[in-house]
Amino acid sequence: MRQMRRLAFIAFLVTGMLAVSSCAADMRNTSVPTDYVIQQADRSEMPDEIKAIYDSGRLTIGSKFDQPLTGFRDEATGRITGFDAEIGRILAQRIFGEVAEGDNLFFVETVSSSREKYIQNGTVDMVVATYSMTDDRKDEVDYAGPYFTTGQAVMVDANSGIKKITDLAGKDICTVKGSESSKLIKQKAPDAKFNDPMRDYSSCKEAVLNGEADAMSTDDTILHGYATQYPDELEVLDGTLTDEKYGIGLPHNSPELRKFVNDTLEEIYENGDWKTAFSLTLETGGIEMPEEPPTLDRY
Repeated sequence: MRQMRRLAFIAFLVTGMLAVSSCAADMRNTSVPTDYVIQQADRSEMPDEIKAIYDSGRLTIGSKFDQPLTGFRDEATGRITGFDAEIGRILAQRIFGEVAEGDNLFFVETVSSSREKYIQNGTVDMVVATYSMTDDRKDEVDYAGPYFTTGQAVMVDANSGIKKITDLAGKDICTVKGSESSKLIKQKAPDAKFNDPMRDYSSCKEAVLNGEADAMSTDDTILHGYATQYPDELEVLDGTLTDEKYGIGLPHNSPELRKFVNDTLEEIYENGDWKTAFSLTLETGGIEMPEEPPTLDRY
C-alpha cells in the first residue's frame, strides 16, 4: 500500500511538472501570425544598427499607450493596438521574419516629452508615436517617413456650443508637455486661455470630459480616436489647421538606418501592407484611407 501511494505521488508530481512545463512553453510561444506579406530582409541589406538588433533578438519601439487608433494599450490583453503599433510590427517582421511580442518585439510607453530623450539614451531603438517631422526636431533625431499625413485639429465638449476656432476666445485650452499644438491656437484665438501643460493627451481628454477644460488641440487622428470612444460627449471641429507628417524617430546621424526603414516603408506602400495596417486601425475610426501613401522624405 505504501509503495502504491508513493508511486501515485510520483505520478502526481510528474503530471504537475508537465503541466507547468506546458504553460511555460505557451508563454514563450509569443509568435503571432500577422496579416502582412513583407519578408525578412537579407542580412546583406541590413545596416549595422539593424544587425545589432537582429543579433540581440530584441527590437524596442517607443509608442503611445493612451491614443486609440494610433497607439493604445488594451487593458484586458496588454496588447498595444493602433496604426503606429502595426507599423512597429511590420518593422519587426522585416528584421526577424516573424513577430513575437515579448520575445523579439517590445513596446515602451513614450509620451510626447520623452520621445527625443528615449532615442538619445537608448531606451528605445525607434519611436513610432504620432511623431511629427519638424526641422527643429531633425537637429536632435533622424526621421524615416512620413508614413502618414494628418493635420492639427480641435476637440471640444459636444455640448459646449463651440463650432469654430474663433469661438475659443476666452475658453480654457488643455495643452501637453512636448507638444507644439498651442502655438497655432494662440494665433487663431489670441484670447484663449491655456492651462499648465499636462503629461499626455489622455489627461487632456479627461479634462475636457470633466469640464476642467473647454477644448484640446492636437493631430486629427488622435482626436478622432478619443471621439470614437465618447461619441456623445466629444466632438472634433471640422477642418485642420496644419499638415503633420508622422515619421519614425531614429538616432541622430544614422543615414544607413534611415535608408533601411525608408526602404521598408516604400516596400509596404507597394505590396499592400500599409493599406492593410490602415484598414485594421485608422479606418475603423472613420478616417478615410488616402488614395496614395505619403511621399517619403529621403533627406
